[in-house]
Amino acid sequence: MTEPASSVTGGNKREWQLAHVLYLAATAIILFIVVFWSALGLPPLGGTAVEWALGAIFAALANLSLGTLASGAVIEFRHPEWSRLHLLEHIFMAIIILALVGADVGIGIWLFASISGALSGWLVAAIMLAAFALGAGLAWHPAPIPLLPNASGSKARQPLWPHHDADASESEQWGPFTPLSMLIGGALGVVVAVAYLGVSAWHENVNVPAGHPMPAALARIHGGYLALGDSYSAGEGLSPFADGTAATGCDRSVNYAYPTLLSSWLRSSGNQVPFTFTACSGALVSQILKPTHRPGGLVPPQITGAVQPSVGLVTLTIGGNNAIFSKVVTTCLTAGHCTQDTFPPLNITEATAEPVPRGALLAKWGPGTIEEIGAEDALLFRELRHYFPNARIIVIGYPYLFPAAPAPGFPFIPPMCSSILSRLSTGERAGIRMLQDEFNDRIYEEAVAADIEYISPVAIWDGHEPCGPSGQYTNSVKPYLNFPNPVNGGSFHPNSAGQQALAALVACYLDEYHNPPNPFAPGKPHVVVLPASNLASPSQLHMASPPGLRLVPGSGVIPRC
Repeated sequence: MTEPASSVTGGNKREWQLAHVLYLAATAIILFIVVFWSALGLPPLGGTAVEWALGAIFAALANLSLGTLASGAVIEFRHPEWSRLHLLEHIFMAIIILALVGADVGIGIWLFASISGALSGWLVAAIMLAAFALGAGLAWHPAPIPLLPNASGSKARQPLWPHHDADASESEQWGPFTPLSMLIGGALGVVVAVAYLGVSAWHENVNVPAGHPMPAALARIHGGYLALGDSYSAGEGLSPFADGTAATGCDRSVNYAYPTLLSSWLRSSGNQVPFTFTACSGALVSQILKPTHRPGGLVPPQITGAVQPSVGLVTLTIGGNNAIFSKVVTTCLTAGHCTQDTFPPLNITEATAEPVPRGALLAKWGPGTIEEIGAEDALLFRELRHYFPNARIIVIGYPYLFPAAPAPGFPFIPPMCSSILSRLSTGERAGIRMLQDEFNDRIYEEAVAADIEYISPVAIWDGHEPCGPSGQYTNSVKPYLNFPNPVNGGSFHPNSAGQQALAALVACYLDEYHNPPNPFAPGKPHVVVLPASNLASPSQLHMASPPGLRLVPGSGVIPRC
């Protein structure tokens, strides 16, 4: 009596052997290391060109695997007699398919998160679709080149998925299962590494520390409160936004921006003051006074242009967009070793009123840009002093964009912060911090020259920089990225705790200084005419250190401050 063919092909011999599992695991580990090494920006995988090439290869690899597995699932359903996979293998295959589909969905969201990356997005999407189609075809049809010897020892072409004949021996091994296992392992290594980095970025940005506490309600302001400025004042990245401001890109946060928090604190202090909030993300120094045409519509000037003696308090942050902060950060993160690079990059338009000669970031372009912004600040601050003659006008400096601490070492935890900080050495980050010091000094000096006040956020932000050791007040790179720009609207902007800290900084300052403090060092001449061609420190101009540089105003004096 002849044995049924089904019992021959459906015997106990498993298709997936221990060796295949080892191949899969080894390939997954190797690809995980490659992805993570590239994310750290370490040689020989550092540099934008290498990362773009690796990204395209990884996207193709993942979708080649997905196409093969998807066709394999169809084959298993329609032709179960072709392979010897069992229930556990089917479950494992389903898990891998779900993981790869999830990765594709995430990549799709990333690719098309912004219009600016549409062309690049479609290019990568085309590579992914072609790889998927190739994988699907290879599962059904013989490969165009010989792979491994078949059961008879000849190098016949074989599809990637098992197609055992009905009369095949139980001992026959499907040769292409070895490269198929390695292909799946590589795709899994990529997906796990990217997911690991994404979860790390998500955790860093949602694990927000408590903001600095507000002081007891003591200060009094006589008159209305007007909040001007750029994205640091508008509350970029902290939705919901006020009606109409998302369309124009002003992104004025309704609940979290420090002016809103400060206004509530003033009311709790017994100040029934009118509150006007006109700060706008992306604002340049000149746009405080002038209208701006944007794709979403006309953005009016942030002040009316009329003298308003009834305003008692004005706050603002301004100048960061003129210094193209976001472009500097993006360039430094993607290129690395940026402090000696020529700025601005050729594909970036400067934002200063007068063009600054191109040159090295630290030695030439940065200082020149600070001088130009200082000249624009001088004009703006004089105008503000004119329009609001009775107000306390307070300009807030910018916190550091990078911590001074070295990058995390082995085991590279948290991984996303390790990736960010590894791309810029401690020395390079120190250079960028020094440039920010010079930038803030110039704002302080121009403020004093115009008889308005300045507060430094350095002390209250100490340890709370992006990837800072005490928890972030400023977001680092977020997991939901614009493409191809790794810095989106909420990246490198104060989070909710940072906005709380800014509100507390101003509130503590107002409580400690019921009247504007003397900005000049005791016994020194008052210098109010600033050098036009060099960056002098405040001490060289006989000015005292600004409030907030070393201690939070009110610390030890005002309760809870």
